Amino acid sequence: MSNRTNVCPHRRVGLVIFILAVKVYYILAAIPDYIHICNRDDPLAHICINNSIEALRTKLAEGIPELDVPPIEPLIIPTIGLRRGTRGAEFSANMSGISVWGCSSFRIDELKTDLDKNIFDFKLTLPKLKFSGKYSVNTNVLFLKISGKGDLFGNFNYKPTVSMRGYKVQQNNQTYLKMGKMTIKIKIGSAQLKLTNLFNGDPVLGEATNRVINENSKLFLEEIRPALEEALSSLFTDISNKITLRFTYDELFPLSTKKKDDKKS
Repeated sequence: MSNRTNVCPHRRVGLVIFILAVKVYYILAAIPDYIHICNRDDPLAHICINNSIEALRTKLAEGIPELDVPPIEPLIIPTIGLRRGTRGAEFSANMSGISVWGCSSFRIDELKTDLDKNIFDFKLTLPKLKFSGKYSVNTNVLFLKISGKGDLFGNFNYKPTVSMRGYKVQQNNQTYLKMGKMTIKIKIGSAQLKLTNLFNGDPVLGEATNRVINENSKLFLEEIRPALEEALSSLFTDISNKITLRFTYDELFPLSTKKKDDKKS
């Protein structure tokens, strides 16, 4: 009589699935070549980080599925509400379903890093953002009621100043870098705007109003700037953490070989 123990087929299948899952996990956990490994003790680490961000930037428009990073084109801002003025000169407007294209076209003009304190400060340029959405406006100016509802289109450029602070966290006896919420301040450049169906489609009044809006476009965009800053901050903080919490701190920012040898000796 054979002493061999028969293994239940279901258990064999489960074991195979488990082994495959472990292999897939480690394959996915390998740092992809578009994320540059930057030695934290390198005096030129900021150049390495700049190059890594640039390599990532080209992939952000369509997303990075292996890192669970969704496409950032377009950036969606669900609603923006504007309320300004007093009785007799009151401005009230709502914008919804705003889609913004061009967020992945940013250019890094200046980058300062302090990897001892995990500080990252950027100056960026976004050469052109395009947006579209829906608007409704209800305004009183000198007892004249102005109202409309329709489509909103525009484009503009801006120069954001960005600051990020990270801190180390422990997970499964490993050290990771978790980024705090990005601080972003936007300086609006040139802009063009168009609102359709103003005054229920009156072509003369609509054209005149759009002309006035464009002559004061920076004032209009200043009103929506806080919502745009918040949307961009949340988006890029989330993307940063999907990367820095997926790989250990020493994998992303190792010590140079020389420093490792010095520590051993």
